[in-house]
Formats: sequence, C-alpha cells, structure tokens
Amino acid sequence: MSGGIRDIYSRSADAPKFNDDTLEVTDGLSQLIIKIDNVLFTRKGEVLGSPQMGCNLDELIFSLTLNANTIQQRINGQISAYCLPGTGNYNVQSEVKFFTSEGRNGAFVDIFVNEQRVIGALF
Repeated sequence: MSGGIRDIYSRSADAPKFNDDTLEVTDGLSQLIIKIDNVLFTRKGEVLGSPQMGCNLDELIFSLTLNANTIQQRINGQISAYCLPGTGNYNVQSEVKFFTSEGRNGAFVDIFVNEQRVIGALF
C-alpha cells in the first residue's frame, strides 16, 4: 500500500465521465476536480461546519444583477478557499459566458485546470 493520500470518489452518477467501478481516487488532479465539482454545486449553508462553502451557482447566474466577471471572481474565490489548499501546484480558472437563443437564456460555466477544461455546466 502506498503512502499517498486517498479520497472517496464522490462524483455524481449523472456527471460526465462518471465511473461506477471507482471507490477512491489517489491522484491529485482527480481529487481537485471532485472538490471543485462539490463546491460548484453546493449551496452556502449545506455543509456542516463550513457555512460559507458553496457557490450558489443558480442564484448567481439568474440573479440578473451580476455580470460574468463578478460570477467568475466568486467561483475562483470558492475554489481558492475550499479546493486548492493542499492539492499541489494547479492553475485553476473559471469562465462564464451568457447566451441568448430562441426561447432560452442561460450561461455556460467552464472550469479550467492548467488550461484544460475539466468541468463544463450549462445553466
């Protein structure tokens, strides 16, 4: 058994690239992606002992008062506070793009780690 850190595989079953054969992850990038995924889709107050953890993405995206830059800053702040400590040297950035199409308005939220898109969400 190696001395590396292990984390429970907590990716949602409806997430892209979900693997139902995986019980734990040991590589830093996979652990980071799972942490980011959890922060993005958690609402503030849902985590016992960490009342400020969570992006409230639905609220941010559909608030009608915040622009893409402000939302990106809030996402990056959550990732810096709750995902990056102790994970190594990763460059993580978010990108929010609003769109309007016939019958629908929304936003794309993408997360990049070392300039590779690792998470994409449509709101």
